[in-house]
Amino acid sequence: MALSVNGAGSYDVVIIGAGHNGLVAANYLARAGRRVIVLEARDLPGGACTTEELIPGSRWSSCAFVAGLLRPEIIRELELKRFGLELYQGDALGFSLFRDGRHLFMWKELDRTLREIERYSPRDARRFLDFGIRMQRFASLVTPWLLRPAPTRARLLEIFEREGEEELFNEFVLLSTRDLLDRYFESEHIKGFLTFFGMVSVWGGPSTPGTSYVYGHHAWGEFEGQFGQFGFVRGGMGGIANALVAGARHHGAEIRLGAPVAKVLVNDGRAVGVALASGEEIHAGVVLSNADPKRSLLTLVDPHELDDEFLGAVRAIDQRGSMARIHLLIDQLPAYLPFDGPAEGPQHHGHQLLGASVDNFERAWEAQRRGRLVDQPVIEAIIQSTTDPTLASPGQHTLTLGVQQLPFELDGTTWDEAKEAWADGVVDELCAYAPNLKDHILDRRVITPMDLERDYMITAGNIFHAAMGFDQLFGARPLASLASYRTPIQGYYLCGAGTHPGGGVMGASGHNAARAVLSAGTGASSSTPGARPTRVRRGGLLDRVLASERGRDLSYRLARQPALRPLTRLAARTGADGRRD
Repeated sequence: MALSVNGAGSYDVVIIGAGHNGLVAANYLARAGRRVIVLEARDLPGGACTTEELIPGSRWSSCAFVAGLLRPEIIRELELKRFGLELYQGDALGFSLFRDGRHLFMWKELDRTLREIERYSPRDARRFLDFGIRMQRFASLVTPWLLRPAPTRARLLEIFEREGEEELFNEFVLLSTRDLLDRYFESEHIKGFLTFFGMVSVWGGPSTPGTSYVYGHHAWGEFEGQFGQFGFVRGGMGGIANALVAGARHHGAEIRLGAPVAKVLVNDGRAVGVALASGEEIHAGVVLSNADPKRSLLTLVDPHELDDEFLGAVRAIDQRGSMARIHLLIDQLPAYLPFDGPAEGPQHHGHQLLGASVDNFERAWEAQRRGRLVDQPVIEAIIQSTTDPTLASPGQHTLTLGVQQLPFELDGTTWDEAKEAWADGVVDELCAYAPNLKDHILDRRVITPMDLERDYMITAGNIFHAAMGFDQLFGARPLASLASYRTPIQGYYLCGAGTHPGGGVMGASGHNAARAVLSAGTGASSSTPGARPTRVRRGGLLDRVLASERGRDLSYRLARQPALRPLTRLAARTGADGRRD
């Protein structure tokens, strides 16, 4: 059911932007009986979580390209599978090819992954299990807060101290990725592979303090209840957006595409609607912005509506750290060295990482901070058409490359000027790992940090909308004065990734902002409607077993056995609130 625009009072809520968080908020608000309209500037929904025909005849996950962070509670409560969402996995989760020609697979099955790591270091294989268990323990203390109002940082530290886990807090919140991994692993190959997860859209390198949290943020995802795993969306990431659109419309929300918002209308300190770029005004008692904090408060709002001190704080929000995508249409799969030929194999089915090493990530940071582009970048790749042939014509494949740790502003040039030459260099580097591709690239599409700002309306090209350092997390995200999702303008809320709990295709920010709207005027906290208990899993029998060297040795020998996969999968399962079962 769609509601028409009839002037003032037609809607209860206007949502600016049909990114996944805006659509999540629309679903919860429409289900609660609110009259909702979502206004999207582009001609398709999803924001950075979308599927586009970037090259004629083929469809691409243009920005985000894997699914693992979307909260299972949201999938269940919004019935997204009923509305068309289909998630799946390939046989290999990850494949890394190093500059010395060696390679590493990360499999869905823990025993296969442990045996793979043993080829590099038997000690690291054992420590990998220890590391995963510690990561799971960290998640058990943090993920209960993902779908709740942000705790203060003091409150969060208190929880870790109460549980006797101060060192765990240090490891996964305060340390650098390099220091974190050095505590557990000796193989430079293993550390190089794992470092990537702390380098996503950061302004920094492996030695930058606080990047361990970025690592944890990406590593605590889950797929069908399995901790630390991810998958794909059938039809590309737009499948998430499409399911959210279908659910919102089913419950009465209107989604309007090609309707850019020019400004938020404010009357006597209260948001009363929005004005479109066309001049049309749409009135509502509540306005939510799915845009990043700076765009929401510095561009969409008249600066006279906010005091100078607050505006200064908003301008100071750190949005540094970007990335880029290169989409290649190919007619032959990469024949990665040292495999024989381009025959399809598990190396093509998951997330591929080329040239990862701690030193390479450090060199990328050195170039980034100088506004330069590093030679021989670490490249991530996805070829989703190998597992979803609907994305490309027969005989063709969609190969998407990603490069992290990029500056938004370049020294002596611009992204528009450097774009194609930079992409040529990345493709040349790709062909060093798969020489056959040089003659099998049919077309390409490049999305730079500048394109992310201009075409996807992500300020500074930061996909997290605000850097994910501890100074901008939890009760300080993106500012302490904005941590409740409310802005100083009454009735104007933020619901994008720049709010708690942060970036990635998680949906939690949209969920939490909707709860804040529903609780407004009730005298209750924003957690009251549909409140979720903040339970922390206490250390149980498994934790006590793993506390001893003998217990860890036994656990490793058991985890390494293929016959015991059901047991290890059970140990890796999470509960509905993110706790380990």
